[in-house]
Amino acid sequence: MVIIDELYCKGCYLCSHYCPKKIIKPSGKRNGKGYIIPCIAEPEECTKCKTCELICPELALTVEEGAN
Repeated sequence: MVIIDELYCKGCYLCSHYCPKKIIKPSGKRNGKGYIIPCIAEPEECTKCKTCELICPELALTVEEGAN
């Protein structure tokens, strides 16, 4: 499961660009700073590769190992 911390996300979408499965999409929802945050559109397709977690400059994503 990928957890997105809305407080830290700045909507750069590097996570979406580098996701090998292309499952990270714009949510249409804005966080408190006005940035449109991403969502995990197909969580069951996530391979838990942690690319999104590693590429995020704001450390706003966390990949949990145990669940989808």
